[in-house]
Amino acid sequence: MLLLPSYIGVGFLELPYIVKLLGLWSGSCGLLFYGFLNELGTLVLAQSAQRLTERTGDTFGDMGKVAEMSMKVGSPWLQPHARKLRFYINFCTVMTCGLAMPDLISLMNLFGQDVFHQYVTVSNTVSIIVISVLLLPIYLTRRMKILSFLATAANIVLLGIFIISFEYIYQDLPNASTRPATKFVDYITVTSFTNDVTFSYGGIITVLPIRNRMKNKKNFDGWNGVLGLVLTVVTSVHVCCGFYGYLRFGEMTQVNYLLNLPGDKWIYKSLKVLSFITLYCATGMDVFVMVEIVWTPLKEIFSSRNEIIENYGEYICRVILLIFSCTFTILVPEFELLMSLTGCIGMLPTTFMIPYIIAMLTLYGEKEPTLLIDKVKRKLTVALCVVMIVFGTYSLIAGTSVAVYMALNNIIL
Repeated sequence: MLLLPSYIGVGFLELPYIVKLLGLWSGSCGLLFYGFLNELGTLVLAQSAQRLTERTGDTFGDMGKVAEMSMKVGSPWLQPHARKLRFYINFCTVMTCGLAMPDLISLMNLFGQDVFHQYVTVSNTVSIIVISVLLLPIYLTRRMKILSFLATAANIVLLGIFIISFEYIYQDLPNASTRPATKFVDYITVTSFTNDVTFSYGGIITVLPIRNRMKNKKNFDGWNGVLGLVLTVVTSVHVCCGFYGYLRFGEMTQVNYLLNLPGDKWIYKSLKVLSFITLYCATGMDVFVMVEIVWTPLKEIFSSRNEIIENYGEYICRVILLIFSCTFTILVPEFELLMSLTGCIGMLPTTFMIPYIIAMLTLYGEKEPTLLIDKVKRKLTVALCVVMIVFGTYSLIAGTSVAVYMALNNIIL
């Protein structure tokens, strides 16, 4: 099951903090609500890919290709802009992976500071630079097999971390009445909640590549298929983690709940060390994706002109990415701000907007159904798409404004 690791990853560790923003019951209901929207958008995307396959005979292994094809078979006045839609989706992927690299460095910094603060005290800037230097071998690794092995090992270790840490969380749980059921929060907090939840559910990009590898796609699609089952499990686990994590730690809940584990017991301290190592190993896949997107077009332009660039250009690109990640993390070291930026700029459009745009474009070229029930379904689908596109557009504008404002405020002040 490749879907579960793509949805239950680093963002899973921040769920108690996300629930803390709105309160025990309001935050948990928010996780459930956005989990439902995530599942709905993913199922709509998979269904659109299936319809386009039936109409064109092509198979689609990524969201960008589906979006481009849906616009090509859609309205004639939109067809010339098909590549622009695909470019925007690739841009969202670049932003997700590009911001994920500072995210991981920031988290590694949190774990490093927490583990070693009783032995040595260093500033965030020094700590981030040291971590970036340690990441140099990972950034320079080009072999996909090595990176895949490290990522798989990291997921296995992460599963063990979840199990052991939850064993601590479930000990001596207080009564739910001791935690605020809901909080009266400001606009910035509510918007940040949406950004953070989107970050935790950000796995929709991986759905079509996994679906494309399935032999029997009929068993994969639909509410009662593998995809619907996995997403239901993901939402349930997310709500459970957020609810019980915040119930256990209350207002002391930190941005990553592992930081709330006691530091005087070796088993819990080892979990933080393992988390540091896990993040270190997981960084390579994001770097690989970024290099593939950034270096591939540059290679075609510069490789034939300069022998040095042809031989060492990719390594130079990887070093530049590391410098960018280090610099950006120094400017915005707070992980909660980076998480909000990643969620709204990279993941929110692909979760709450693009699937419904693709669905509407796909419906455009299909014949009007003759049965009444099919006509009703078609109109309800169009209405749902319009509502979600409006909701997604608002969330994107509001979320980006708040996230950028908070990040700039942090840099300036």
